[in-house]
Amino acid sequence: MTETREIIIRPGRYRQFGPPEGATFCLVTNSGLLNSITIEHSGGYPEYRVFPYDEEGQIELLLRDSIPEPAHVLVVSPNCFFRSPRQELIGPKRKLLAMACNSTPTPMHAVAHFLDMIERTRPDRQQMLVDRFFDRGPKVDHMEIVDKRHGTRAVFEHLNGDYEWNIQAGFLDWGEQQISPSGEISVLPADIWQFDARLALAINGEVALRGLPILHSGEVSFLREDQRRIFEALRSMHVSPIIAKVSKGVIVEVRAVGPEGKPALHMLERMFYVDSRYRTIWELGFAVNTTLEVIWDNMAMNEVYGGTEGCLHIGLGLTPYTQYHLDIICPDTAIYAPDGELLFGGDKQRQMVPAD
Repeated sequence: MTETREIIIRPGRYRQFGPPEGATFCLVTNSGLLNSITIEHSGGYPEYRVFPYDEEGQIELLLRDSIPEPAHVLVVSPNCFFRSPRQELIGPKRKLLAMACNSTPTPMHAVAHFLDMIERTRPDRQQMLVDRFFDRGPKVDHMEIVDKRHGTRAVFEHLNGDYEWNIQAGFLDWGEQQISPSGEISVLPADIWQFDARLALAINGEVALRGLPILHSGEVSFLREDQRRIFEALRSMHVSPIIAKVSKGVIVEVRAVGPEGKPALHMLERMFYVDSRYRTIWELGFAVNTTLEVIWDNMAMNEVYGGTEGCLHIGLGLTPYTQYHLDIICPDTAIYAPDGELLFGGDKQRQMVPAD
């Protein structure tokens, strides 16, 4: 990454951390960025420290040997893959936020933009949406995934005790970690580190894939230019949706609504042909970051875009088991109860307008 731009870290504006309560603010970032980053001494922290991070897994060594307790830790690592550390290494007196900025290319202007989005994040608003979702969701026997604009409907049988529900939203407690910008509820058929191609979410019907795709790369060898080429084809789905017929959580047929969507259709078909596991809807993400503004490009941190009412995204594949993980943000889609009650998203959704 050769782009240079001064980045300002403002710890006092990161509301997810809560009050410092005597904690040291710790920035963990790549050595090549140290001269481009300034930490504003804000928020009432007694000390501000910086730790270089240039090798995958190094965070565990830093937590074990260098980062003090108590601490609020922010990880900004666009040049090196960051894997969440084991929970026991976080310890009882640390809180950790990690920017999701390596699975897609993230230049410095994007780092600066999403740091602004972290400052704007409303953990209280997120917690309200999370609480409402989990208050209403268990009371219905299934959810309906509906895109009124394109006439699609699918049934999601969500009451399965084997499903893995994850929350990356709201305020951090001591001993917790979040991807940042935060703001997502996700459901998978199993733990994220236990990928099994025989498993799937119980989804049946049709879903409309229209919106902004995010193509995450895995840890296996890949070329950024290949990732870019695949994304450029998939992004045509923001103009014309791809309708996916789903049976037991597996996409069995795709079609483009209009000719503008053909590049995305053809790329999806190629991905299905090369690795049939991409046909499986491995994740439904319910994004609740209602203050986030996307960058209209292949940016991992776009994933938590919640519009104004919450926004669904659909995940195909799962790194590191598949080369890529494809998330498709679908702002036209809403979640309803069987009786028509709106559970998530909705017609009043703030539209995601591309900047071409």
